[in-house]
Amino acid sequence: MKEPYKELKEDVLDEQKAIDETIERLLEIKESFHPQGPEGDGWASDSPSHNQSRKRDYLTEPAMGTYLMNFYNGIENILKRVSKEYYLIIPKGNSRHKELLVLSYSASEGKIAIFDQEIVERIIPYKNFRHRFVSGYGFQLKGEKMLELINDVGPLWDDVKRAISIFFDKL
Repeated sequence: MKEPYKELKEDVLDEQKAIDETIERLLEIKESFHPQGPEGDGWASDSPSHNQSRKRDYLTEPAMGTYLMNFYNGIENILKRVSKEYYLIIPKGNSRHKELLVLSYSASEGKIAIFDQEIVERIIPYKNFRHRFVSGYGFQLKGEKMLELINDVGPLWDDVKRAISIFFDKL
């Protein structure tokens, strides 16, 4: 790897550590989420512990949403650093999030793509979730829908880290 990219790699490694911690916490909080039952309201009974369960889930869904958003933001932070320091392009404007993802697999001539299109297609639902999370209200989050993303986060992150490692090996 060329010396000019040493600092970039260190910054990316720091971001990866933060994402690792985010995923660890996300998977931990997922364990306290209890999807809605067949009754439709998501609560098993009207017992005294019922109110505690309800309060816990009022906290759990927004926490899951926060960690999912943090996961995407971390990937985007990595892409912004690579874009600025290596591609020498910083997308701006309303479509900057999309442009950053496109740039990550379709680098300009003479540059190495950090991701392939398949990885980017798997990242897009997290970008879309981030947009909904930022634009909406925590109480509107649906844990069952977030579980789809949460269940895929580990394999996706493994592939993202592998792609980043390959990228830096080629520099």
